[in-house]
Amino acid sequence: MKRKLVALGIASIAAILLFAVTVTPALHAISKPEITKIPFVGMSMVYYANTNFNYDSFKMGNFLCRPVVVLKYYPETNSVLIRDENSWMLVYVENREVYWATGWMEQWVPFTVEYWIPTNVKIGSHVNTGGLDAVVTGSKVLSVEGKSVDCWQLYAAGTGWQDTWYYEKRTGLWIAASWVQWDEDGTLLNSWGGHLASTNVAL
Repeated sequence: MKRKLVALGIASIAAILLFAVTVTPALHAISKPEITKIPFVGMSMVYYANTNFNYDSFKMGNFLCRPVVVLKYYPETNSVLIRDENSWMLVYVENREVYWATGWMEQWVPFTVEYWIPTNVKIGSHVNTGGLDAVVTGSKVLSVEGKSVDCWQLYAAGTGWQDTWYYEKRTGLWIAASWVQWDEDGTLLNSWGGHLASTNVAL
């Protein structure tokens, strides 16, 4: 009888351990999903930048905190509602094109957003971002919230301006950028240099 009780006790302990090993990780995975497909409703990014931005319609200067959030998805048009600081826009998910906007972005509609790019790019690929034809020129490891992030580097330039962007390779999320404009004498007109300070996208 004593041997049977010992055997039952061992079997019970083994069953408990088996449950802990097989079921607990599964429950943990269910409770903390990682969203990597973007954009998604609730997706948010906060960018910090140093800027000297001076156009007739608006001015910015020095330090800038730029919050961006995806607020709503419209399945009938496969588009999302995005708020960028005090501007609102509707963006087609498939091609990232803005077809309606308010605030300072309204004057450039239609244009492509810079918040994310396709994930199937490679060196030499052309990507329309921010309304410009950018080329993937290389890669660079940057830091977001203390985590190393492997990024694609994109570059575009013309007479009196140049832009550089960095996008996380796995998700396509915009991580950092730097752009500058100058006049024919080489005098600085406008500039923007910033990086992603925080996000709820799993990088």
